[in-house]
Amino acid sequence: MTKKAIVHVENTDNLVDFARYLVSSDWTILSANKTQEFLEKEKIPVIKESALVENNQYYIETCNLVQDVLNTKLPVEDSPVESESPNIFLVCMNLVPTYKKLNSEQEILKSQKPINYFHSILIKNAVYNFENVLVVTDPEDYKEVLIQLRIGKIKSDFRYYLAAKALNMLSAYENGLAFSILNGKFYNEHFMKYFGAPYKKYMNLKHGANKQQKASVYSFLENGSHDQIKIEKIQGKEFTFPIIEDLSFAWEQISFLFTKLKNQMVVKSKNCDGYEFTTHFTPLLGTVFTIAVKNRIILGGALSSNVLDSFNKTLSYDTNLVKGAVIACSSVIDEDAAKEMVKGDFEAIVAPAFTTEAKQILSANRNIRLIPNAQISVEDIDLKLILGGLLIQTKESILFDKWHVKTKNRPSQYKIDEMAFGMMLVMNSKSYSVALIKENAIVSLSQSCTSCVKAIKNALIDAKELVERKSQSENFVNDGMIADIMVSDSPIPFCDATRELIENGVTAIIQPGGTENDDEFIQYCDERGIVMIFTGMSHLTS
Repeated sequence: MTKKAIVHVENTDNLVDFARYLVSSDWTILSANKTQEFLEKEKIPVIKESALVENNQYYIETCNLVQDVLNTKLPVEDSPVESESPNIFLVCMNLVPTYKKLNSEQEILKSQKPINYFHSILIKNAVYNFENVLVVTDPEDYKEVLIQLRIGKIKSDFRYYLAAKALNMLSAYENGLAFSILNGKFYNEHFMKYFGAPYKKYMNLKHGANKQQKASVYSFLENGSHDQIKIEKIQGKEFTFPIIEDLSFAWEQISFLFTKLKNQMVVKSKNCDGYEFTTHFTPLLGTVFTIAVKNRIILGGALSSNVLDSFNKTLSYDTNLVKGAVIACSSVIDEDAAKEMVKGDFEAIVAPAFTTEAKQILSANRNIRLIPNAQISVEDIDLKLILGGLLIQTKESILFDKWHVKTKNRPSQYKIDEMAFGMMLVMNSKSYSVALIKENAIVSLSQSCTSCVKAIKNALIDAKELVERKSQSENFVNDGMIADIMVSDSPIPFCDATRELIENGVTAIIQPGGTENDDEFIQYCDERGIVMIFTGMSHLTS
């Protein structure tokens, strides 16, 4: 009896050797469209099956093929086989789950009737008859399928395993279609009744947060590819869960800042006397941003005109603290920066690229992972696993939507830009957090505090310790300013630590506002020429 195999795939990986074996073992291959063209180009004989043709309108042909798949029965030993019996013993098909935001009714209607709609129906029915029909959807399984075909007996548990993988693929495919519609601009329904989104395994990791834990990375699929994640190292140790988490977080900060401030941003503002105006922020063109991250905590960060200066200012916050950190930089790592970076004890350096000279220099420390051209998309929702479910919220994406200058003094352009930089840092730090900024670099960043008062006190202590460490250097010049800018993710109370920071050089403060002693605080600032900005928007994160 002739054995027939439906071979109709979107992913052609490993397909040639698989199809050639089938033909050499007297299987007849049924296919259509791109798969048929692909196999014929490889000189593999194929019979066109009209039921598989894209946008097939002849439903009777599809129904007949589905019936054949459902009615196929493995021959029983010593029993005669009827010549008219269905004989489709193998269905090799795959669909690539994908997500694409749909923004019009026309796009939605088209997505609800995809060109390969009947293919998913065929796979489902093959799964239903998995005891007789081998359902192969993953190219990684071809090798084991061939081994068992050569032996002449497919193990029942292997059939069951392949059928389950087919269902897993179908669920991701259909979730992608639904997610594309409901989460698109037309409906913008972030919180669907059943949460389902297409994710695919991108890589296995050496271990999880601890060596006894296992871990993998899954990529959110958009337009049928892994274009939401691209993490490839050119040297260094294997990836682990903490490293992936830190480099993802670090690169997210780089991407976020430049997304917001690459072009000139404007914010509606109001003076203390009610006069309305517009605050303009300087675009970051030609600016280099470097950040140091460890355990998803920002350990240092700076903006500068070149890579070396940006890197050095990032480390000036606390050189010892950044040991074992991930360094992310917005610009190409050059020779001068590499000479300093190679001295550090870093887990990874991620940047758009590394010059040839930089790679040669950094190769002296093979433990440092070098990751060029990382691509990690910033999604617009936050997901957290909780006991028995998922916790979902829309992601923080707005630095501020208004400014209210509460003091008589207004900030200079330089301070305006520093405030935007500082706000980006605190809004992505664990609350309560306070950042002290000087010359576009972190002087102190207090995070994960139980109150804003503690965050201010800790920031003050850290800044004093930094000055003390720097004072031991022969080149240190004490200008009497611990910091220039203070930024908070929550309302700042008027307290002793706040007074001390102002006495030690803070000249501008930006915060949500809204405490009981705001008026007293504003009066205190006015008496000393301090700038105070209220945004009315907190940025609390856990």
